[in-house]
Amino acid sequence: MSIVSIVLIAMVALFFAAMGVFGLLRPSQLVDSLGVLADRPDSRAEVRAVYGGFGIAIAVVLVLAAVDVGDLRFGVCVAVAAALGGMAVGRVWSACIEEPSAFYPVWFFLVLEVIMAAMLVLAVVLDP
Repeated sequence: MSIVSIVLIAMVALFFAAMGVFGLLRPSQLVDSLGVLADRPDSRAEVRAVYGGFGIAIAVVLVLAAVDVGDLRFGVCVAVAAALGGMAVGRVWSACIEEPSAFYPVWFFLVLEVIMAAMLVLAVVLDP
């Protein structure tokens, strides 16, 4: 596998790892920037699960893909790229039916998701 593919996958893994750690340690702060209130244990548990645990899990499988353990790279990269693409589609849909109030978070994360999905697709295309 080329160093470019490894770096592309590792950069996306790093984003998910950072999101995961932040989600586990500071769930209220994470969603506060989105205008969401996590003021109860149940809501913080949800943030820890969806942003924290999920982010860490995605980072782990991306690391496995980067080192190509058991030929996982193609499937992991396509699956995570599809998930990121799905999130981006949801943001576009939302922007079509409700005008976002500012660039952040809708457009910011849309751009980020599209870029990360493209990075993972490129990693697979470079090393089929």
